[in-house]
Amino acid sequence: MGKEKKEINLEELKEKHESDLTKKEKRLLEKEKLKNMGIAGKLEYIWMYYKAAIFGVIGFIALIFIGVDLYQNAQKETVLAISVFDAGTSNVDTFSEGIREVLELTDENQVIEVTSSYVTDASSGGLDYYSQMAFVTQVQAQTLDVVLLSEDACEIYEGEGYFADLKELLGEEVYNSFGDSIDTYHLELPQEDIGEGLDLPYEPVYIGVLVNTTNTESAAKWIASLAD
Repeated sequence: MGKEKKEINLEELKEKHESDLTKKEKRLLEKEKLKNMGIAGKLEYIWMYYKAAIFGVIGFIALIFIGVDLYQNAQKETVLAISVFDAGTSNVDTFSEGIREVLELTDENQVIEVTSSYVTDASSGGLDYYSQMAFVTQVQAQTLDVVLLSEDACEIYEGEGYFADLKELLGEEVYNSFGDSIDTYHLELPQEDIGEGLDLPYEPVYIGVLVNTTNTESAAKWIASLAD
């Protein structure tokens, strides 16, 4: 004869001390409790007894997303990093896409970074305190190549030695092709000649290349295209 299955009496289980219950019996009691609870009670019960597991699952999922993000970022190569002072309502995506076309980038992992959060102080012409801190940090970290800014701001940062010699960067032939629009450390052009998407509160736009840029070829190629 087969072994007869013993039925578990829930009432008897309830009278037992918790330490005397088997794992199976505990599960049955929990199931019975949940069955008789309302939605709010069930949620409160699950949160009370399973929050550690819930946080564990959330943490695990978060780690997966962080890992994927880190992997994707590790594959990216910044071909050119540009900062636009007082970008306002400029469409930096459109502006960036125009630069991608000039540099003939087809690999999605090759990116053009455009920083549009730097704001100038009306009284000084230079960046406000927080923008200045971020700007200096970016320059020191060599994560910025080109700057678009107003005449007043250009005078400040050019005077402090931030910008590279454009004749040396571009070569004499390209440098001379800009005529009076170029002056050793900066180039000045109307917004419409620089690319689509810009909506800046100053005219003309001054362009400088950071003296410690790591993407000299990309910077030179993009600026040279502005002479066309």
